[in-house]
Amino acid sequence: MKRPRERIYLVPRVSGLVFTVIVLLVFGLGFVQPGPQGLPQILGIALVVAGVAALIQSNENLRGLEIVRCLSVPVPAGEPVVLELIIRNTGIRERVGVTVREGLRWRGKWRGGEKIWIPVLNAGEMCTVRLSLPATGRGRFEVPTLWLDSVMPVGLCFAWKIFSGCGEFFVYPAPRGRPRGGTAVAHGGEVGVVAEAGGEDVSGHRIYEPGDPSTRLDWRVFARTGKLVVRTLEEGGGGAVALRWSDTDFLPNEEARLEQLSFWIAQCTREDRNFILDLEDGRRDLTERNVPGCQAALAVFGGRM
Repeated sequence: MKRPRERIYLVPRVSGLVFTVIVLLVFGLGFVQPGPQGLPQILGIALVVAGVAALIQSNENLRGLEIVRCLSVPVPAGEPVVLELIIRNTGIRERVGVTVREGLRWRGKWRGGEKIWIPVLNAGEMCTVRLSLPATGRGRFEVPTLWLDSVMPVGLCFAWKIFSGCGEFFVYPAPRGRPRGGTAVAHGGEVGVVAEAGGEDVSGHRIYEPGDPSTRLDWRVFARTGKLVVRTLEEGGGGAVALRWSDTDFLPNEEARLEQLSFWIAQCTREDRNFILDLEDGRRDLTERNVPGCQAALAVFGGRM
């Protein structure tokens, strides 16, 4: 099977422009110098050959390099996303002085970002690098165009290869909000578990606070004790805490509700609690066993891309 043609781009650096000026001066000196012109011309031709050889070497230094895998885990908004890149050298010689970075943008604002230096990559070997990129709002994003570039081995020109369509990453809402209580407040302040109508178990209650949804008030506890308490950390089968979209209706907007769910997921993970995330979309795989999936679901909630 024929391999696709590699595209490697080259532009001269300042040193390369200076080298070009020197070559032109040598040839010019040969024309204005009286007498035999052989020596300047020979020197100029030698410099031209050396320059062409440097261009070829710069091109060959990137030939055969591939990004074979790009992995990432969901990150909260405001924190950088870390791409785990696997670079492979399919060439027959080592590659030296290669940099991995987000590609420069000819249009729009370039975000800059981190650069990873690979000193040497031997023939047939692979290496793993971690490249950080800025992430702001939530959603699902395509991995930006990535570059492998180098100025080696001579430094007269800048060479680069472009890699696009490497994958996608997720940015979920930053965890913010109030924690869910983990103790039950019953008669006389004693701790207990109260069964709700409909067969649901409630693992905890806490004292009502202004802003709590009225739908979470437990009126039976109020009838017995005269205290306003709200149901917290509801548990379904197997002791899993139910984190429901409907439980966040006390918040003013969609983003705040998603941040609250993100906070509860982080709380359950930190406390080693089993949980089920219910976004009213019918999915049953959003549990403590699939935390990245839960975070990705929050990232794309409402069709956010």
